[in-house]
This record gives sequence, C-alpha cells and structure tokens, in this order.
Amino acid sequence: MSVLVIGAYGGVGSHVVDGLLSAGISARGTSRTPGSCDLPDAVEMVRLDLDEPETLPAALDGIKKVFLYANQEGLAEFVSAARAAGVEHVVLLSSASVVEPATRHSRSAQMHAVVEEALQESGIAWTFLRPTTFASRQLRWAPGIRSGEVLRIPFLQVRTASIHERDIADVAVRVLTGAGHEGQGYWLTGPQALTQQEYIETIGAVIGRPIDIVELAPEDVEPRLPESFIRTMTELLAAPSIVTSTIEEITGVPARSFRQWAEDHVKDFS
Repeated sequence: MSVLVIGAYGGVGSHVVDGLLSAGISARGTSRTPGSCDLPDAVEMVRLDLDEPETLPAALDGIKKVFLYANQEGLAEFVSAARAAGVEHVVLLSSASVVEPATRHSRSAQMHAVVEEALQESGIAWTFLRPTTFASRQLRWAPGIRSGEVLRIPFLQVRTASIHERDIADVAVRVLTGAGHEGQGYWLTGPQALTQQEYIETIGAVIGRPIDIVELAPEDVEPRLPESFIRTMTELLAAPSIVTSTIEEITGVPARSFRQWAEDHVKDFS
C-alpha cells in the first residue's frame, strides 16, 4: 500500500512521511515544486497543485489512502479524481475551530466545515483530525525574541492547549495504517492549557534568558485587529480551556508538552 501525503514538505506532512516510512509503509509525497526540499530517497515525490486539476490523476494513480490538508480550492476536482482513482480513505487535517464553542462561527471554522462536509458527501471513507492551535504559532515571536525586543501582545491571558506538530503526524500515521478510524472526528490538543504569557516564559526558560512582555489593549494594536478576531479572543478569554486525551488514546503515548516543542525549536529563538 502506498499513501499519498499532500503537502509532504509541510510542518505536519513531512512528519507524516517520516512516520509512514518508519512503519514500513511506502509514501508518495506531493508539492507544487517537487525537489525544493529534502526528503528521504524512499519517498516518491510528484507535482500536485490542487488549483490545477490536470495534476491530480498521476498523483492519485494506485493510491488507496490520502493525507489531505483542508483547502476549498480544487476540492470538488480532488473528490472526483479520488473517486475515479479508487481512493478508499481520506484523512483530513481539519481544525478544532469546527467543534470549539468559542470559534465555531469563525472564518476558519466555516472553511474547514465546508471541506469536511464535502468529504462526508463524497462516498469515500474519511477521518477528520481537528487539532487546536499549533505550537508553531509561537514562531511569529521568534524574530523579536532573537533580537531582544519587548514583545507587545494583546490577549496575553488567553489559554490554549497548543499542540506539537509531531503529535498531529503521529495520530495521522496511526489512522492511515490502522483500522476502525473511518467516520471519526478527533479533537486533538496538547497536554496542558497555557496562557500566551506562559508560552513565552517557557521559551525564555529554554533559551536561558527572560523575555520582556507588555500586554496591549486590542484597540492599541497596529495594524488594527479585525473585529471578528477581537470577538473570538474575547470569547476564548471567558471560555474554559479544553484539553483532550485523544492523542494518547490513539498513539498510546502522552502528547508532547509545550516545553518539549520549545526545546525542539530552540534554534529558532536563539
């Protein structure tokens, strides 16, 4: 069996490829620009652009299972080509925004819900992975941390149980190589909910120096924050932080901590 990993150079997709190879499963990876990044020689890389339907048949030829990023563009064409190719199971990287009460009406939730609905109606078996905020979101502060700037951040006390990208990939590999996951939607979180301030303090502990932080009022942020974003963040401030045990239930191993993520990415902040 060969699994097609769409976006094989991505932060999650690359780890899915590694996990499949470790499990003895052959992987075919896709990219708009194959060869632009390094992957193991055992990976067959092909060009696929979901905006160009003519690239789909060759990528899907002989494929039974697909790891797919949520993307509305080219979705109908993907479903049609997957059915024609005899694909049996699609594992979709969706988003917890679809099920999180405070974000259920956000633009992200709406986009992911459209993709989920299309796959539910496709006639192909599906599994939805719904991770919460990626720990890698903290990389947006890396330039300021490296240069020693004072970080000026709104909504400093919003809590999220952010997730290590490797944990998402580990779940994806188990779902792609195991049985009984069809028709399931898995809400994936890290093992602990932390505030934005606690995330940054953890990064400071890992790099061995304090990071100065100032909380900004939302109206003082430039460029101005969208009202929809302010509304969602305000709701998250008042909402209980949800932590699930799904990663451990599926993989048999506890989810990685944020500190583990920060240690894995220490070079980005040093």
